[in-house]
Amino acid sequence: MPREMLIAMAGGAISGFASMAFLWGIPGAILAVYLAPLPLLLVGLDHGIRAVSIAALGGIVFAGVFGGPMAGVLYAAVHALPMWIIVWLALIKQTVITPSGGTAEKWYPAGYILCILSVLAAGMMVVAFVSAMPEQGGLIGMVKAYLEQVFSFMMPTLEDAARAELVDGIAPLFPGYLAISWVVMAAINASIAMAVLTRVGRTMRPKTKLTDLALQDWMSWALIGAAAMALLGQGELEYIGRNLALILAVPFFFLGLAVVHTVVRRVSFPGTLITAFYVMLILSGWIAMIVIGTGLIEQWAGIRRHLKGPGPVRNGND
Repeated sequence: MPREMLIAMAGGAISGFASMAFLWGIPGAILAVYLAPLPLLLVGLDHGIRAVSIAALGGIVFAGVFGGPMAGVLYAAVHALPMWIIVWLALIKQTVITPSGGTAEKWYPAGYILCILSVLAAGMMVVAFVSAMPEQGGLIGMVKAYLEQVFSFMMPTLEDAARAELVDGIAPLFPGYLAISWVVMAAINASIAMAVLTRVGRTMRPKTKLTDLALQDWMSWALIGAAAMALLGQGELEYIGRNLALILAVPFFFLGLAVVHTVVRRVSFPGTLITAFYVMLILSGWIAMIVIGTGLIEQWAGIRRHLKGPGPVRNGND
């Protein structure tokens, strides 16, 4: 059996095993589940689309055999297909003519891949919305019922009134936050995979700096459409619009971070400033909203274009 196939199958098995850490009560289950896509990305970005296809199929089979058919379906939807799409897009390249008359390789932009991920998550949300329409209470009713079961299991001594209040507080934005965590962790796993492969000299694609991130123009209109649905819709339409807006704002969050890093590069103490910024970001959700707003302004007005020029000279990485 070729070495590439063995590596791909091993990567799929490791990914499938990590995805079921919760079912088996493995210590550090949350971290294992979040890192489940990483083996697929490492295999794909190192060995190509054929290898990631084998790894993804192996992960589906592993999850299906040891976790049941539904576990296999969930693995395919949450990990296998999205990571396959990331690898496929990441390895697309064109040969372009440079202004000097030479040739250069142009890779599919990282920001565009991020947009596709967010749209994919939004699509899953719409599928869940349509699937839940025949059920009593629709999608929000299903979300509340699910949260009720989770909290009844996790906090059995909590009074019914307190549990109902907790469910009512989380349910309005729960699908959006769940999808956001998926998109963010997919992006983080892709960044980790690229960093590891770049360090060992195994990546096919050159590393992309956060400060060079750019988004597709249509992403702004998708976010505006979702926000309009949330503001003008009633009932279920308002609910789905609100959560779609959260999901589609994720690329603008990363674009806002690109602006922040560009600004920080121009000061003489970037490490301290960026550390303080991320501490505040973790502690305050309002900082995240400001970053998203900054990303929107960057998309429409081009903040970074006005910051071109040399910053202070210093040693170290960006």
